Formats: sequence, C-alpha cells, structure tokens
Amino acid sequence: MQLVIILSLINLFLLCLLNLIRFHFSKHVNRGILIFSTILFTLVNGYIYGEFHLLWMALLILLASSVSYSFLGAFIATGLSIILFYFYGILLDGLEAIIIASYLLFSIVVASIFRYLAKSRNRFYDWQKQFYLQSKNLHVLREVSLALQSTLNIEKLLHIFLTSITAGYGLGFNRAMLFLQNQDGTFTGKLGIGPLTVEQGHTIWEDVVINKFTLKDFIQLQEKAIINDHKLNQKIRSFSFNVSIESPLLQQIVKRKEAFIVEENNGSEDAIILRLRETFKVRQLAMIPLLSRGKTIGILMIDNIVNQKPIHYEDVDNIVPLATQTAMAIENATLYEKTENMAITDGLTGLHNKRFMDRMLPHLYESAKSNHETLSVLVLDLDSFKVYNDTHGHLLGNEVLIQLSSILKKVVGAEDFVCRFGGEEFVILLPKKTLPSAMDVGEEIRLAVRNHAFPKADSQPKGRITVSIGVACSTDDTPSSIDSLLDRADKALYKAKEFGKDRVFAHEEGVDGE
Repeated sequence: MQLVIILSLINLFLLCLLNLIRFHFSKHVNRGILIFSTILFTLVNGYIYGEFHLLWMALLILLASSVSYSFLGAFIATGLSIILFYFYGILLDGLEAIIIASYLLFSIVVASIFRYLAKSRNRFYDWQKQFYLQSKNLHVLREVSLALQSTLNIEKLLHIFLTSITAGYGLGFNRAMLFLQNQDGTFTGKLGIGPLTVEQGHTIWEDVVINKFTLKDFIQLQEKAIINDHKLNQKIRSFSFNVSIESPLLQQIVKRKEAFIVEENNGSEDAIILRLRETFKVRQLAMIPLLSRGKTIGILMIDNIVNQKPIHYEDVDNIVPLATQTAMAIENATLYEKTENMAITDGLTGLHNKRFMDRMLPHLYESAKSNHETLSVLVLDLDSFKVYNDTHGHLLGNEVLIQLSSILKKVVGAEDFVCRFGGEEFVILLPKKTLPSAMDVGEEIRLAVRNHAFPKADSQPKGRITVSIGVACSTDDTPSSIDSLLDRADKALYKAKEFGKDRVFAHEEGVDGE
C-alpha cells in the first residue's frame, strides 16, 4: 500500500513538473509535453492499479489530444488507443464496438467544445484588439483636436497633424509627407516627419523608446522634430508636381476625393510616383486627399520605410477624420492669416500701414533698449503733392504713390520696415542702424525719387517729383520715448521743408544732410 502511495505521489509530482515547464516553450512543444505527461500519468496509474483501468483512464489522453489538436488529435489519439489496447488484449470481449464508439463520441464532443471555446476566445481577442485600436484612435483624435484648436499658425498645424500619424507618436506609420495645393493647381511639399533612410528611422525609434515620449510630448517638441527631419524636409520643400499633367493616378485621387494605396509593383508608368520612389526610397505608399468644403487643398503621403509593415485601407480610414479636421484648420488659419495681413497692409501700395507701425515700433524700441542697440526712423513726405493731385487728379496721384512705394522697397534692407503713415507721408523703421547709416539710406531714397520718371512730373514746381526726409535715432546716449523719437523725426522733416525741400535732415545734428 505504501509503495502505491509513493508511486502515485511521484507520478503526480512529475505531472505537475512537466506542466509547469511546458509554458516556457513554443506552442507545439507545449502541446506535446501536455500529451506526453498525460500518457505518462495514464501508464503509471495503469501499472499501479491494473491494466484494465487504462480503459477509462485513456479518456485523459483523448481529452489532452482533443484540446491540443482538435478533431485531428481526437481521431489520431482514438485510433492509436484502440490499436494499442487491442494489441495487448485489454479490450473487453463483446464491448469493443461500444468502447470504440464511446471513445470517438467523447473525443468529438471534447474537440467540438474546445473548438467552440477557441473560436469564442479568438473572437473576444479580436474585439478586444479592435476596441484597443478604436480607443487609441479616439485618444489620438482627441489630443490632436485640442492641439489644432490651440493655434492658427499653419506651420504648427501641419506639425501637429503629421506628428499624430507617424511611428511612436500617434497612429504608428513610419513617415508622413504633406503637399499643399497652390492657386495655380501645383502641389508643393510643405512638411514631413519621419526618417529619410531606414538607418535614420532606427535611430529615431530608439530615441522614442529610451525617452518614452507620448503624443503630447511630440506635439510640444516641434523644434526637435524639425531638426531631426531637416534633410527630409529639404527634399520635400524642393518637390512639386502638377497632377493634371504628370500623374493620371494622382489626378484620379484629386478628382474622386478618395484615398488610394499604391502597391510596390504599381505606378511604374506614373511620372510622379517614379520621382517619389527615387527621391524618398518609397515602396508601398498611401495617398490621402485633404478635403475642405469639397475641395482638395492638399495630399498626404504615408509609408512604412523602416519596418515595411503593409498599409491597408482599414489603416487609412483612421487617418481620414484627422485629415478632414486638419484641412478645415488649415483653411481657417489661411483665412485668418489673410485677414491679419489685410489689417496691417495698405490697400493701395501693398506696404505696411499705420496699424502695423503702431504694433511693430514698440517691439523694436524695447528690443533696441534691452540689447543696447540703435533704432533709426525716417519720416518722408512728397513735396508739393497737393499741387500734383489738384493738377492731374487723384488717380494719377495714386500711381505716383505706387511707384514711390516700389522705390522704397528696393532701397531699404530686408530687415527694415516701410510703412505708409497716411496720404503722401511714409515712415521707415531701421533697426540696428546708426544715425549716419540712416542718413545714407535717406539720401539714397531722395536721389532715387529725384531721378525717377514719374508721370507728368514736369508740371511740379521744381520740374520733377521730390521728397523731403526727416531722420531721428534712438541710442543709449539719447534716452527718449517712442513718441519723442517720432516727434524728432517729424520735426526734422519740417526743417527739411523749411530749407527748400528735396533734402534729408537729421534733427539731432541740426545740419542738412545733402
């Protein structure tokens, strides 16, 4: 009796040990260990309690085989058991058919039950996976929506949108490139996020993993993303195309307003697709139109250059809501930008207006003071312009103002600001320029105006159209306010008028600049 108990315990211990270690192996090795341990348990117990106990204990082997390999395992285990029992004469006489039928029925029922459970489990996992993906997509959409609402800057809007799409950031694609449509119908590259090469992609991904960046982190790290993707953006911004001429494929995308996936073996006859593949090493490529109010304003191109993961239309469907929302945000930002430009731009000359000067001058003045730099101001006025308007009318007078504006824009530097103050009076802001440098600029303007062939200029008192210019400069040695700086320049202008017009006068120096 004691021997039976010891053998039973040893058998149970071996069975538990085998079932503990089987989970550390592959799926098929795991199943093999389960079936082997069940066979071992059955044989040992058959040896201990008698071989006829194997008839009912064989059900354990059938159970393990049916669970592991479904109907195939059930039929094979049943057949081998019957053959083995028949060979050793264990089958009961007259009951062979009943035992065989019972084995088969038991195996089929077990296999059916576990097959149903496996399908239910897989269906549950699929639902769980879909729920996770939908939850992630909704989270990305929420984060991006909040971020898009936080700015009207187009560059930042594009960065937020592309960040939400790329790997490690949002929806998981390796690279995203955006091309916006110009007024002439040409698409021009604006921004891209992702690697230019596979090696660069691995470096970026390692950085993501090490720092554990979230989508919100990447939205905030705009400067870092631009630096990392500098080479990619250089190529994107130099890449433009016209879909109506070069690409029948893209023409269809714009016309139908539907996303399209270009497989690796497609597009060989399309000029733009070939250029994209050559420039950006693209294989499979998804192209999604950005639609706003039924109009295509851009095309988004995405690919998986690093992991070569296939892109499916289900993946593209997750991007469409983001693309639509971004397209509307871009259009709103563009409209806002145009409105802002209109508010600070003179409608006749295209120069900055007084509103712009009132905004910019305090900023320049404070910057000059804090950095111990100079700020010079030129105030200029057309001489005897009322006489010209009274003689030739305001339409021709407007033409003179337009031509004068062109002269001013050509003379001043790119860092300077030319503003139409009102009527025939203009103000020029010259950051970091000293009084002598400002005087030189004024003299260059005076000569350019004097020598320009304005229409009907010979009717003026001096036989030509001229300007008088007043100059003032703010330095650390001349503490003053913004109002006093403008006032000094204005007084210098009147001094220039008093000294005979057509001249440059600096108030601080009290001398003629001619």
